Amino acid sequence: MFQVWQNKWMNNNLNMAIINLVKAAIKNPAYKSVATYIFTNFFSKGISLLLIFVFTNPKYLTPADNGILSLFASNLMLMAPFISLGMIQSTSADFFKKNPDEFKKSFASNFFISLFLSFLAVVFLFMFRDVLQKKFELPSSFVYIIPLLAFLIFCSEQLFALVRNRQEVKRFATFGICKAIIEYGVSVILIVFFFKGWQGRVWGIAISLILVNLVGFFYYARNNYLTFQIKGKHIWDEIKFGIPAITFQLCVFMLGTSNKLFLAIFNVDKYQLGIYAVACVFGTLVGYLGQSIFLYIQPKVYKSISEGEATLVSLRTEFFNYLKMLIAVAIPCILLVLFLYYYVIDKIYLPGVSLFLMVTLSSFIWQLNSYFFLFLLYYKAKRKIFLLALISVVTSIIVNIIMVKNFLIIGDALASLINTCIFSVLVYLFIKKLVQTKFSKSPQPVLNDKLQLA
Repeated sequence: MFQVWQNKWMNNNLNMAIINLVKAAIKNPAYKSVATYIFTNFFSKGISLLLIFVFTNPKYLTPADNGILSLFASNLMLMAPFISLGMIQSTSADFFKKNPDEFKKSFASNFFISLFLSFLAVVFLFMFRDVLQKKFELPSSFVYIIPLLAFLIFCSEQLFALVRNRQEVKRFATFGICKAIIEYGVSVILIVFFFKGWQGRVWGIAISLILVNLVGFFYYARNNYLTFQIKGKHIWDEIKFGIPAITFQLCVFMLGTSNKLFLAIFNVDKYQLGIYAVACVFGTLVGYLGQSIFLYIQPKVYKSISEGEATLVSLRTEFFNYLKMLIAVAIPCILLVLFLYYYVIDKIYLPGVSLFLMVTLSSFIWQLNSYFFLFLLYYKAKRKIFLLALISVVTSIIVNIIMVKNFLIIGDALASLINTCIFSVLVYLFIKKLVQTKFSKSPQPVLNDKLQLA
């Protein structure tokens, strides 16, 4: 009898402890912010998951349509770094390093730089339109659509980065949720009711970006960020940082998005490419959740560095907190997708389960790399970023060619995982000395630190 009473007492205490932990987490501002970022990003992905039965239904979007959309996304991802020139990463660091007036001037100028680069991109794609259409079978309209959408994506990311750095969590959530509702709402209407196929999906993306950037314009005006003073020095500084940033974005492309292009080069059937594309959508879900957590982590780390409070111990603690949160969201995410594969979406996509698991593992490791890489971005270590990215790009091309040529789709999934692991080792080696040098001593005030490491 005593043993039974003791077990009940222990269970009651355990339940109360769990309830108290949940209550404490709910009241904690940090957990509230993280939860809001996760919900916002997951809402967008959640809608796509709920609509997966539409986007994978051959009546509305065939695997070939999904294959075209996959190539569209890959080309958009490839174009994005040339349009943004690393200015989004630069802006996030400058928000904490520059005084408000200097930041506002540089922030507004970046839009003109990006618009000019978009125009150059249209000219470049127009010159090589026949080659692109013949090799990749891209619609001729992509020559104009891709640079325009890349510019709109840059503008929207500038908006979201600014709102996040200003710690306006609720506004970030409002903008993100509304954008997702518009994007998928318009897409479904055009695909289901007007049978527009892949074009309907592209129009949904375009309309949502146009509307969110209109809102962004009024937000900038109200907060006095529309200070247009373009200076040659600022443009030159952005170009100097942009070259390694472009190389890094090309590295990101090679590690995660170039697969569709390599598979197209080796003439993989678009039906199989569509199955792989859906697996990639599911596989990157963990990455989206990781990005949501990182939205909270990055400004916190940048602020601690700019105020001289960062130490090796504090940075290590932040990393392990990030790791634990990422694991906590990754496990249920994987279980959910497996359920969708076996019980919700069309069975023709079932061969993509193993591909999904490999892409998920790559996304998980990549999100951990993001934490280490932010130190190079904060100090704008141009040479280190360029060298790291260049080595990664070269190794990625070699690995991708070997794996895709010999094993096609399964080889591409393995290549992404191998390349991500190689990048993990490289980024650790590149930041090790920097972190030890900067944070091994007692905290010192380093506000407005503008040191640019070689």
